[in-house]
Amino acid sequence: MRPLRLKRHGEYLRQHWRRLLVPGFGMLLVLVVVVQLVYPKDSLPLFTTIDGVRVGGLSKSAAAHLLDGKYEKLPINLYFGDNKTTYRQPKPDEIGLTIDSRPQVEAKAYPLWLKLVPTSLWWAHVVVGSAAPHYTRDDSKAKSYVEKELGKSCDITPENASLVYKDNELQVTPAVDGGTCKLTDVTRSLQDITPSLKGTDVRFAMQQKPAKIHDAEAVDFANRLTDRTKNVSIRAGNVTVSVPQKDLLSWLDFKTPDTGLVATVNSKRAADFLARNIAPKVTVIAGTTRVTTVDFAETDRKEGASGQVLDDRGTIDMLNQWLSGKSVELVAQVDPTTPLVTYSRSYTATDTGLAALLAHFAQSHSGVFGVGYAELSGQRRHAGYNDSRVFETASTYKLFVAYGTLKRIQSGTWHWSDKNISKGRNLTKCFDDMIVLSDNECAKALLVKIGYAQLTHEIQAIGLSHSSFLNSYIQTTPGDLVKYLGLLGTGQLLNATSTNTLVSAMKRNVYRQGIPAGTGATVADKVGFLYALLHDASIVYSPKGTYVLVVMTDGSSWSTIADLTRQIEKWRNGN
Repeated sequence: MRPLRLKRHGEYLRQHWRRLLVPGFGMLLVLVVVVQLVYPKDSLPLFTTIDGVRVGGLSKSAAAHLLDGKYEKLPINLYFGDNKTTYRQPKPDEIGLTIDSRPQVEAKAYPLWLKLVPTSLWWAHVVVGSAAPHYTRDDSKAKSYVEKELGKSCDITPENASLVYKDNELQVTPAVDGGTCKLTDVTRSLQDITPSLKGTDVRFAMQQKPAKIHDAEAVDFANRLTDRTKNVSIRAGNVTVSVPQKDLLSWLDFKTPDTGLVATVNSKRAADFLARNIAPKVTVIAGTTRVTTVDFAETDRKEGASGQVLDDRGTIDMLNQWLSGKSVELVAQVDPTTPLVTYSRSYTATDTGLAALLAHFAQSHSGVFGVGYAELSGQRRHAGYNDSRVFETASTYKLFVAYGTLKRIQSGTWHWSDKNISKGRNLTKCFDDMIVLSDNECAKALLVKIGYAQLTHEIQAIGLSHSSFLNSYIQTTPGDLVKYLGLLGTGQLLNATSTNTLVSAMKRNVYRQGIPAGTGATVADKVGFLYALLHDASIVYSPKGTYVLVVMTDGSSWSTIADLTRQIEKWRNGN
């Protein structure tokens, strides 16, 4: 019975399909219209494009924003004459043009009446209207752009064809013909332009001045150069080093004088290959010359062998001659190198011996040195290096302020109990801080109280003729500081009480990285440091006798000053 029932249903559908289909199709159309009516009223129809940009389904504001952004970045290709290469590619704003896409977007809107037409959502973009964007022009800006790029003559300089190595081959940079044009025509063309996102070319009429070297000549030069650079090798010492063509071509720079193209090797791009592959083959390490000296005199010399290194510039010059077509043998060029010189130095226990030690030390270390030395007992040897050189004192000037202060204490015009010298400190506290801590405020206050001219007069009266507070900076010399400390250490500068006060404070100086670090003896010193200046002025109370050592430097270090002190100590001990 069931098969019979199915057969009857099939017969019914075949007989009544039209009656069933029409209502169903009508319902589908109604559904499509409903979909179209609820489609966002501010959105553009599906598949809409404006000026080649897909904006279907976007809101009008989003579409306008997208298009305006593209218009702002749109390059406008400017050509002169028949040139195929763009001369410039300004953006619209550079020529005073603002492009507003809203009229285009509004013209593509999806109207209500069209939404009532079934299926229009999928083809409305074809039947809705179109419009041009709105252009706002600033003619003065266009004129300024033309004047900036072309000057007042509108002379376009021709550009010769050239070559560039790119993607493992020599490629032609096309020639650009020059010529003259009318500025008014160029300006008017830019003022009338209506750019499109599909591409905007503007071509200006020009009375042409052809380039001297055209593309065909560049191609011919590239072919000849490609043939010449095959199987290139450079003889380096006893071996031959092959130069891969791609490497050699990648080194080349090209110049285009009107007489023809010229290829030259760029030394920076060739440097790595030469350093890795050529230099090791020709390098000969120089030997060592050993020199023995006593004081300033050379007593023996054993000469070392000379060496050689690659002469990069000479080798590249050779390659450039070969590239120009000259018959040059490709042989790595070399420069001779002199032997390393080492010294075995000894110094006599004399003034001359110490002077030699100081000179050799200063010459073998970086920075500027001024050194003074004097023994206050025993053999009373003395020596110096650059000891008359004028230096900015840095904080060593505080020794001079201390002298002026102690003189006034001795005469009774100042008293240790004097108050409010600086920041509430009395004279006792300020003096101690100035020497022990190198306090600047106390030193400045006392200097002003004494007077710049007066203190200069007082220190020059004791023989410090190269020291002064009256120049553009406070100055002294190592020799003047040696003299000052010599007078202080022998009791000739101040009375015993004042001498003990100053020396005691110097022994408690908190900066001990220089001379104190180079000796195990007691040291009374005053340092100075400013910018690259490092100074140390000291009295060293050595078991083998007291001596004064002053080291003034520019561009050195505390460890170097300590090392010099150690060498002087060894010299004093006869080592």
